[in-house]
Amino acid sequence: MRKIVVFTLVLLLSAGIVWAKGYEIQKKAGELSVVVKMESSPAVLGDNGVVVTVKDAAGKEVTDAGVKLEYSMPAMPGMPAMNYGAVLALNKNVYQGKLNFSMSGPWNVVVKIVRGGKTVSTKFSVDVQ
Repeated sequence: MRKIVVFTLVLLLSAGIVWAKGYEIQKKAGELSVVVKMESSPAVLGDNGVVVTVKDAAGKEVTDAGVKLEYSMPAMPGMPAMNYGAVLALNKNVYQGKLNFSMSGPWNVVVKIVRGGKTVSTKFSVDVQ
């Protein structure tokens, strides 16, 4: 009986660890490779921590850029469009910040990277629960 209880606990804990993984997406922005990781998967109402890693064509981490996230929800009947932005701060070779989603549903996110006077961007969608 004790072995069954221990096995069940281990199974539940390992399932919780797997399910606790945050949202991650990899995209290209010009010649740059961009990885966006969010703390929660799915994203939730309120603050959601986000980490963006930017690498050049050689695979080297880019630390001399400005990174901004613009996120929006299109207008719906009886509701205007919502548009927000977050400037991310460089911390240990990654760019970190928070996105504050004010409503559940699909959100469009644009990652804008400014480096050497040039701006490149990439888009993805997040479904907020």
